[in-house]
Amino acid sequence: MAAVRTPPTVATRTGSHYVQLGGQAVHVFRFASTTDLAYQYFCDVPAVFSLLPDAMHVHPYADDRYRLVIGATDGHGHNMAGIFDLLAIHEPGQAIRIVPDDKGPPIKMPGLVFSGALAAEAVFQPEDAGTTVEYTVNIEMDIPIPSVLRLMPRHILENLGERGMEYKMSQMITGFTRNITTDFHTWVRGG
Repeated sequence: MAAVRTPPTVATRTGSHYVQLGGQAVHVFRFASTTDLAYQYFCDVPAVFSLLPDAMHVHPYADDRYRLVIGATDGHGHNMAGIFDLLAIHEPGQAIRIVPDDKGPPIKMPGLVFSGALAAEAVFQPEDAGTTVEYTVNIEMDIPIPSVLRLMPRHILENLGERGMEYKMSQMITGFTRNITTDFHTWVRGG
């Protein structure tokens, strides 16, 4: 999966400071299986998203609607969690689209918690030797800046945010592709 980074900016909303971060990644999976089998595997949205590194939990709150909670640290001892409410749109045998859902339940978690927007798409194509799945993910989030870091100059916050996002996207991409590939083969064997 190749990561495309979006430079962060520091914004002020209603007196609070945020770092706006985003990124995109694309990966093509190749499976020696039928398209129907690969599609069936990816239809289990909670199971697939639980394979993301640092996924704390994924749970449904309505039909085809899920809350994904990703844990993180800012490298300075501040633990935080990103909340992504998702809606799955299925095009049987062809594609699964995940879009942000604005109908998620209230967020009731302690600590530094922020919501983000995640969109993903898995497009399934039959091949002679099996199936390719082109998987694209886009993430955007506004992360609150802990008060102790608000004294830092703007350019330092931007650099910290950019490097942190690059690292996190790289870690997530590498772990996700490895975990999906391993889990898919285990799932196909019935394990």
